[in-house]
Parts: sequence; structure tokens; C-alpha cells
Amino acid sequence: MRIISLSLRNFRNYRSADLDLNKGLNIFVGDNAQGKTNLLEAIYVLSLSKSYRTSREAELIRHGADAAIIRAQVEKLAAVDLTVQVSHTEKKRLLVNQKSTTANSFMGRLNTVLFIPDSLQLVKGSPGDRRRFLDVQICQIDPVYRNNLLKYQRVVRQRNSLLKRAWDNRSVLAQLPAWDNQLADLGTKIILRRQDIVQALQYHSRGAHERISDEREELDLIYQPCFETEESIAPGRQYTCSEVEEALRRELKEIRTEEIRRGYTLVGPQRDDLVFRINDQDLKKYGSQGQQRTAVLAYILAELELMYAETGEYPVVLLDDVMSELDRTRQMLLLSILNQKAQTIVTTTDLDSFTAETKQRASVFSIEQGRVIQ
Repeated sequence: MRIISLSLRNFRNYRSADLDLNKGLNIFVGDNAQGKTNLLEAIYVLSLSKSYRTSREAELIRHGADAAIIRAQVEKLAAVDLTVQVSHTEKKRLLVNQKSTTANSFMGRLNTVLFIPDSLQLVKGSPGDRRRFLDVQICQIDPVYRNNLLKYQRVVRQRNSLLKRAWDNRSVLAQLPAWDNQLADLGTKIILRRQDIVQALQYHSRGAHERISDEREELDLIYQPCFETEESIAPGRQYTCSEVEEALRRELKEIRTEEIRRGYTLVGPQRDDLVFRINDQDLKKYGSQGQQRTAVLAYILAELELMYAETGEYPVVLLDDVMSELDRTRQMLLLSILNQKAQTIVTTTDLDSFTAETKQRASVFSIEQGRVIQ
């Protein structure tokens, strides 16, 4: 999978940009605030149908313009034309080969893995951050999971609304069992799919981590569902469908009074987490910064292998100014692996981060005030 060409019209600080991309490494160099991150954001929008930087789509439109257009020719099993149109006055349009489609059908046409400086907070960040990482990964490769996740989120919103109303009207609690049933059913499906994906990520990330750390350390990536504590989970633990559903229903009963008191749902996959361990030690609590960065890098490389295993093609890799966050050894290792496998698009403020050999193989673009020069 690769992007053949990319076209931007009135997107962020780009009035107009058209470029052809190398099937291997593409380096975009420029000072800060010139538009490098905007370029990667545009590709991400083509992949996920939405931005990772803002939920306000009007911000994607260049100041003074009425609408923004992002378009790319993508080579997958066959060539496909992807377009996203965002307007101040009309609903966002997603087009595949110039035909309008839904977000659910649009996703999966262009798979990406995004690595930004904030990604290095994956280990140290919140459980919500780790769940988002995981959900973005799965949603790109599994439309059934996307659909179940959207349904589940609606159930939680409705259930939360009911719990809030229960303060003033206890009679509405008679509706709670129906929402509990939907939560347990959809929650079980989500947890089981996440469990399978984390098991695959564990396999691939452990191999990558051994390579990066010269086999000095072992990485465990452990899925922690809402009904388990960090102390009770163990690497390789696999739950059956009946075990998950039973656990969710048990937790719902046990915590019912507390949910009513707080007015929101306290049970379900929206409370899950991922635990990183190095040599059986919690990486968040006891790992050095170097160990945490190595684990995140291994996780990113595992995402590539997972997507390849699930789709038969490597995703496009987006690296936004992360070379300066990695030491020279990790920089070279990352690029050497990516050069063999995936189309990679890198932004940087300094070309000295790359060897002469790497730059010779790559297509190098300069970005200045929303203009791209090759």
C-alpha cells in the first residue's frame, strides 16, 4: 500500500499543493510552523476520515476560504482515488473514486501508522490514550469492530443519560436492565477482539523489542479488561466469551449503587487498559525514559506487522518530527526496518538526522509557508 500522489486545496496553511511521493522514504524538511505537520494531518484524515489534532473540522479550512479538499491516489490491490471535502456550510463529504460514501466504508482504504512526539507518552500516558491507540489500529482493519464500537458508545451515552435522570426520577431505573444487556453483549465483543489484537501485538512487539535492546530485555504487552486489576492480570491470559460476559454482568450488579450515585457508567471496555512490562516490571512505574521509548518504538513496529498480517499489505507510516526524540541508534534501526517494508513519510527540521545514504534513497521536499518544493 502506498500513496502515489497527494493534492491539497485550502487545507490549513496550504492554498494549493500537488506532489508525487516516493514508494519508499519521503522526507519533508522545514522550520517549525511552516506546514509539515499539516501535511501529515491531511494524510491521516484520508485514512481515518477525521483529524488527530482537532475535533473542529472548520479548523482544517484555510483562513478566508470556504472549503478544503484533500485528495490522493492510493495504490492498494488496485488504484483508488480518495477525497475528503470539508466546508463551512455543508456536511463533510467522503468520496471513493469520486462517489460519496460513509465514514465506515471510507476507512480501511488507506491504512496508516502515526508516530508523533506524543506517541512516546503511550506508556506514561492515561488509559484513555492507550485505548485510543488500540481502537485506531483495530478500526482501520476491522469494519465489524468499528460498527460494534460505535454502537457501544451510543449505549454508554444513553445509559449515562438514564443514570443522571435517576437522581430526580427513580422510576427510570426500570429501563436499566435493557441497557445492561446491550452493554454486556457489545462490550463482550469489543473486549474479545481487543484481546486477540493485543495478543498479536505482544508477539510482534516482543520480537522487535528484543532486536532494539540487543536481547537484554523482554517486553510484555498485557490487555487489562475493566474487571481485572493490574495485580491480577498475567501475560497470555485469554478470556472466553462466557467469562467476559459473566464478568461484565457481575460488575454491573456489584457497582450499581455507585453508578447511580455518580451518574455515569463505571463498567465496560471504556475502562480497559494496556500494561507494558519489562522483565516483569511495570514499565510506567519503574522503567527509564530510554526503556519506555524503546517499548513504544517496538509497539509502533508491531502495528506494522499486525496490519500486514490482517490485510496483506503494510500501512503507510507517518513520522512527525520524532527523529529528534530518538537517539542515533534508534533512528537508524527504525529507518532500516521501514525502508524494507513500508512507504514512510517523515517530517524534520534538520536533515542532519539522516545519513547521506538515507537521503540519497529518499525523496526530499522542502516546506516553507505552506509551499512544497522538491
